[in-house]
Amino acid sequence: MRESSSTIVVQAAERLAAVLEAENAALVALDVAGAAALLEEKLAAANALVQATAGRPVARQTPEAAGLALRVRDLADRNRSLLEHAIAVQARVLDLVAQAARQHAAQAGGSYTSGGAAPSSRHGPDRGAAALHLRA
Repeated sequence: MRESSSTIVVQAAERLAAVLEAENAALVALDVAGAAALLEEKLAAANALVQATAGRPVARQTPEAAGLALRVRDLADRNRSLLEHAIAVQARVLDLVAQAARQHAAQAGGSYTSGGAAPSSRHGPDRGAAALHLRA
């Protein structure tokens, strides 16, 4: 039995809502890797919703579909806000790392080059910088 087009729209919207909820939860927890892991699924869900709604007049949507559309819109708005926050946090982290690297270089009597390498000290490679790099 073939599903109705409104059922397909509702299923596609529910799938996108579920992915947005999962990504939003990851972003609230500042789990950028977890949020990034959902990107392909989010794109597929969004594309499925676009395909399901293509050519459908808005006036013919069921009340359930209209409510779900509002829910998806709200989740997408929240997602955008959380993504902007995550980007700002990541930028701040990178600024702190760069500041620490500059301070370390100044204390070591050298500076970092445009290639990111600091001059080696007479005591050998900088193990602290290597550890910081490996953790990042």
